[in-house]
Amino acid sequence: MGEIEIYNIIRAEIITNHVIMHFFTLVVTIVLLAGVYICERKESILSVFLPLLSLAWAAAILRFDFFIQRQGKFLRVFEGHLSERMNSLPLWESWKALSVSTAYIVPIADIVAFAVIVVPTLYLLFKPSRRYFENNNISGGKLYAGCISILLFLFLISLAIVPIIV
Repeated sequence: MGEIEIYNIIRAEIITNHVIMHFFTLVVTIVLLAGVYICERKESILSVFLPLLSLAWAAAILRFDFFIQRQGKFLRVFEGHLSERMNSLPLWESWKALSVSTAYIVPIADIVAFAVIVVPTLYLLFKPSRRYFENNNISGGKLYAGCISILLFLFLISLAIVPIIV
C-alpha cells in the first residue's frame, strides 16, 4: 500500500468520525427536544434520564474530537514527509492550517450547536427533574442537577484543550 493510499485512508477515517459525531448530535438534539415536549405535557422520569443522554453526548463529542485531533496531527507530520518526497499541491491538513476563517466560524457554529443541547438539558435538570424528585419524595434533586451540569460543562470545556494535549 502506497503512502498516498495510507493518507487517504486516514483522511476517510477523520471524515467518518466527523459524520458520526454530527449524526449523534442530531439524534440527541431531536430526542432531547422531543423529551422536553413530553416532560412539559406531563411529569415523567424522562426529565431525570434525558440529561444523562446529554452527558453521554458530551463525552462522545470529547472522545471523537480527541481521535480526530490525534489523526490530524499524524497527518500533518505525514504530509511533511510526503511534501519532502513529492512536489505536489498542499494536502488537506497543510491547507487547513492556512485557512484563517476556520478559527472564527467553527467556534461560533459550535456554540450554537452546543446551546441547542445544553439549554434544554439545563432546563430539564433545574425544572422538570427537580420537580420529579420533589413530587416523588426523592432527595438529591439539587445535587443531581448540579453534578450533571458540572460534568456536562467540564466535558465541553475540555474540548478547548484537546488540541493542546494531543
